[in-house]
Amino acid sequence: MSSTAGPNHRDEEASVSKHFLAVFLAPSTVGPIAVVAAALIAGCGGAPPEPEITLVVAGQALIKVDPRLSWEDAFGSLRPILQNADVAFTNFEMAVKSEVDACGVPDEYVVVLGEPRLPSEQRPGNSGGPHAVDATVMEFLASLGFNLMSISNNHAWDLGDCGVAATRAAADAHGVTYAGAGPNLAAATAPAYLTVAGVTIGLVASTTSHDQRDAIRHAVNGVWTGRQDDWDRNLAAVGQAAARADFVIYYQHFQIDLDEFDEVAPGGATGDGHIRVDDVAGWQTDFARAAIDAGASMYIGHGHRAFDGIEIYKGRPLIRQLGGLAYQGLQPEIGYYDQYRPWEGILAAMTIRNGAVVRIEFTPLELDEGEAYRSEYGDVGFLSRRGLAEVATGDRADSILGRLWDLSSKYGTELTIAEQRAVLEIRPGGSSP
Repeated sequence: MSSTAGPNHRDEEASVSKHFLAVFLAPSTVGPIAVVAAALIAGCGGAPPEPEITLVVAGQALIKVDPRLSWEDAFGSLRPILQNADVAFTNFEMAVKSEVDACGVPDEYVVVLGEPRLPSEQRPGNSGGPHAVDATVMEFLASLGFNLMSISNNHAWDLGDCGVAATRAAADAHGVTYAGAGPNLAAATAPAYLTVAGVTIGLVASTTSHDQRDAIRHAVNGVWTGRQDDWDRNLAAVGQAAARADFVIYYQHFQIDLDEFDEVAPGGATGDGHIRVDDVAGWQTDFARAAIDAGASMYIGHGHRAFDGIEIYKGRPLIRQLGGLAYQGLQPEIGYYDQYRPWEGILAAMTIRNGAVVRIEFTPLELDEGEAYRSEYGDVGFLSRRGLAEVATGDRADSILGRLWDLSSKYGTELTIAEQRAVLEIRPGGSSP
């Protein structure tokens, strides 16, 4: 609880200050002392320093087994960055199993394989191969320093309402602030708030993915293309957050394809409930900019495995895809996922001052594909270990940052690369230099 001095206390302080000034500025006072006294008083009564915090934004976390079961120091090179931040954000792309009944997931189910597939009558949610994890995965991420998460994505409802409730309970138990899913649509859409160092961060989180609108919309905040009510509801939540918070993040798990509507007639819809739009990438851009116009301080997207470049829109970061922090896919074959580029990532450390991002430092990440130890483990042991990020070095770091520079330049954003880091300085109310 904060306390504020009452009127009598402030009057007393003013009286002391006036007496101090009168004594030290009397005609007999030595000049330098008068200058020092005046400076001290000006400092006491001057404008307070602008609040400043560090926000680290990571790629999406797809971790199916607690890494501590396989590794002694998982994410070791990232820990100093995460734990020195005031706020660390990621997307939790799993569903936690209830400690009471595992949300109906049978004991023989192996999450890293997604087998045996759950028949429709046995599925608690919308997937026969759910990303069903123990609450220890949430605890592990919290131990790294992640204290702000989206829980809205294409796996949020893998275990149905039971999984949503268990995921929220795990986050609550480990001090993680979250947004994006809840017992009803209002709770799922509602902004979440985290206050650190006197700065309040607001978060609104949604998904635009291959999920059946009729099945999950009551519990997972989604924005389906062509659905004006989804668009309006989310922008209203942004406005609500902006009225209360010093800094607002809008997060969107954007995971539909550029050719999503190639076989859909004008005015038609997919089985998931997305109404055809002519330009999928353009729709995401329009929505992201609308979120910023509604009051978001920045827009962050995940969903696709690879990262995209950085745009500065009206002085605010617009990041369509940030790639991954961890990727534990189902296929153990080395090289199977190469076309999607899941093994390269970036970590964005943002300096927030006076409610705006003024600087971003990008650290290149290498997500471990596991080639060095593939032959040592069977599929289950291998898939339980692979896919975790560490700071990239050498030629790999240079390649990742070079690609980030190229992708950002298409949005008119110029990064400075030095010592295997990329830096973006943002002018207040303007663009990058």
